[in-house]
Amino acid sequence: VGSGVIFDPAGYILTNDHVVAGASTIIVTLADGRQLTGELMGTDPGMDLAVVKVKATGLSPALFGNSDALCVGELAVAIGNPLGLEFQRSVTAGIISALNRTIETDDGKILENLIQTDAPINPGNSGGPLVNAKGEVVAINSAKAQAAEGMGFAIPISQARPIVEEILAQTPAAAPRFSADPSVTD
Repeated sequence: VGSGVIFDPAGYILTNDHVVAGASTIIVTLADGRQLTGELMGTDPGMDLAVVKVKATGLSPALFGNSDALCVGELAVAIGNPLGLEFQRSVTAGIISALNRTIETDDGKILENLIQTDAPINPGNSGGPLVNAKGEVVAINSAKAQAAEGMGFAIPISQARPIVEEILAQTPAAAPRFSADPSVTD
């Protein structure tokens, strides 16, 4: 069980590659309780990102902010399904603890330029959003330090956008766009 972020009303969802890797079936549960079959549109295992599509319209996409403008000490809110569906749609808060962190995952992958937060990130939060005080998605939750408390890591949305755009450029459907606050410039 993992988490994801709807970024287009036509049913496009951003999540982590490790959430969907090896899955024979992807079931997406929406906040309203609907369960839909997801189609894997593409992944980037090296960046630990994946795009899933569900057949639904009129979904409310999350707003994406500018992760390049983050400062250490800012509010960080992690949203997801920690420890499975029993605790689904949990919200935890903390701060941006550091920027530009590099970690090695349990499977030996090196993830670079990550955002470090002390907002609790647990198994199941992976793929969910890390949002700022405006409610804008600034990163995708990805990992936590196993040997320490309060050390979670997220992929900045500025790194995720080009990967998602590359994945979508290879799909036959018209490419959706990230929803963004018009006052935010990239």
